[in-house]
Amino acid sequence: MVQEPVRHDENELAKAIRFGAKKRPDQAFGEYYHGPRASCALGAAFEGIYRLPEEVGQLHPKRLDRLFDCLEGTIRRCPEGCKKSLILAAMIIHLNDDHHWDRERIAVWVAGTIGPETKAEGSAPA
Repeated sequence: MVQEPVRHDENELAKAIRFGAKKRPDQAFGEYYHGPRASCALGAAFEGIYRLPEEVGQLHPKRLDRLFDCLEGTIRRCPEGCKKSLILAAMIIHLNDDHHWDRERIAVWVAGTIGPETKAEGSAPA
């Protein structure tokens, strides 16, 4: 299956995920932020755009779709082959929480430079 051409805002979203992930080096699962060192992929994107306090508590990224229309306006299939088709925001959460993709791998996939056959280092075979 060939992925649709990447929209400009998807490249910008991937950059925001990467930048935010540098601010919190650990990855969070099941929540946007965990302590001062962990964020999920969408939490990293939010932090890649906004300056956040070290301890964010239960902050939920709000209105990221205003900056990245692709989050609500793009539907993607799960590259892991689990047959889900979701809006991009939900698919990012799915890949982060259910398939435990790291944030860099998610950013690469959002930018359109990874196919479903590519596995991250250390991933279990399908």
